[in-house]
Amino acid sequence: MAKTPQEATPTQGPTPAPQSTPPVSQTANSGTAQPSAQVAQNAQSGASPPPREAQLVQWSNPAAPPVPIRSRLMSMPRVTVAFPPCAEELLSLIRTSDRDDITIAFKDYFKFRRHQILGQERVPAPNDMAAIKELDQMIGQELDADLRNCEAGDIILHGSELTSDWPSDCCLGRPCVTLDGIRNPSDAHGAPPQPGIPRLFAGDAVWLFYHEKMGVHQILGAILDSFATTGRLPISNGSIELGVGANIVRDDITALILEVMVRQTKMGLSSSVRDRGALYRTTLGWESTLSKPLNLDTEVNTGFSSLFHRFIYNALEFYRDKRLAVAIQGTAAQTTPPSVATLVTLSDTVDVLKKRFETFSYGRNYYNTLAGIVWTVAGMSIIRELRGTIGIPTAFDSTHEFIPAAYDLLVHKRPVTRGEVNRYEVNRSCAVNGRDILLDLEMVDHKKTLPGEEFETLMIGMETKVERYRTAFRSLTGVDLGASSKTTIEQQVPVTA
Repeated sequence: MAKTPQEATPTQGPTPAPQSTPPVSQTANSGTAQPSAQVAQNAQSGASPPPREAQLVQWSNPAAPPVPIRSRLMSMPRVTVAFPPCAEELLSLIRTSDRDDITIAFKDYFKFRRHQILGQERVPAPNDMAAIKELDQMIGQELDADLRNCEAGDIILHGSELTSDWPSDCCLGRPCVTLDGIRNPSDAHGAPPQPGIPRLFAGDAVWLFYHEKMGVHQILGAILDSFATTGRLPISNGSIELGVGANIVRDDITALILEVMVRQTKMGLSSSVRDRGALYRTTLGWESTLSKPLNLDTEVNTGFSSLFHRFIYNALEFYRDKRLAVAIQGTAAQTTPPSVATLVTLSDTVDVLKKRFETFSYGRNYYNTLAGIVWTVAGMSIIRELRGTIGIPTAFDSTHEFIPAAYDLLVHKRPVTRGEVNRYEVNRSCAVNGRDILLDLEMVDHKKTLPGEEFETLMIGMETKVERYRTAFRSLTGVDLGASSKTTIEQQVPVTA
């Protein structure tokens, strides 16, 4: 029986294909062996073993199965949250059969299905297990008896499972869109990822931050100003004759969505710069360009920013050490002993970082993230729909082309330019990879740091995400996160004495 690579001597490399039969001791060391009956027969007869064909022995461990991060994300209980008003109207330009980046962003988070405001809770179950219980089946125990029995206001509990009609639709609506995302499909094993992530996480605030940095909300603001007051763009209200073959219904839908956005902005119900700025400061320790002039007086989660980028630096060191070991030993990457010291350092950083995730569950941070994502996806769909009206060349039909072009025309007020760095692509790369790294870290058991255990498997699997985040961040800011663990981060809120 062939030996495993761990049984080989430390200085031994892969065994080349032999040209003739090696001695028994050599075959034992090289991981090949003769059948026991044949060896015994040769020993008794004193004859030399018969020649055999050359065999190639490959020294490689089977790849460890990926850590089931997405399965764990899908098993997390829902969080009680109300969607922003008119969410289904804001997202009406989304067609889930499309395959562009805007539709992908929608599918990362949402599905068109009736939203359930009350969330879920883990409750004890037999055999020391935990079951997920719907809160609307438990809330009747807390409501006053007269409120439970009130039939006139539709605030009643009904059915065998006491499903609640509280809160009422006249107060908090239940839109036909809910959280049911596909993001971070790293353990899908090649199968098309399916929806199923029912809630948001701290990493989703990172996604929102980089899309604001991309300029989506500034472009949308210019469009709404023109539609509501300035008239600088010839945006139809649905009554303009667009010509034969034009999609006149879609034109009316766009006009109504813009009207909803204007009304919500005037009423203070939109995703505002102040709301998002407070979210970034209290959750990420970051400050957006738009919120900086507001001089917000909030708590600042400074630890998150420093720990997250320290993790990126240590992870890049881990990958450098592993590549160096491969080059020196000349072995396959799967057989290279990992740097246990580096894994322990990474584990300690993740341990403290996870504690910083808690601020995401404070106050309105969760809701502000949800509202910001809804308005970001809706804003991108509006930009896509009005790109011809804005004056973007018809050849710019991809998201990575028309969003930078709209930023040039409406924010910088200059002709469309093509620079070395595409602001859409680098910000989107930071958004998606930064978010997915944090989702991985939130779900992994970071205490399992021995070689071959869960944390090492995850670190090896997320190398592409880490390298992509580093590359995009360097293109965006000029800062290499692999150069130093104490790199000054552009968006980090300054620490005052």
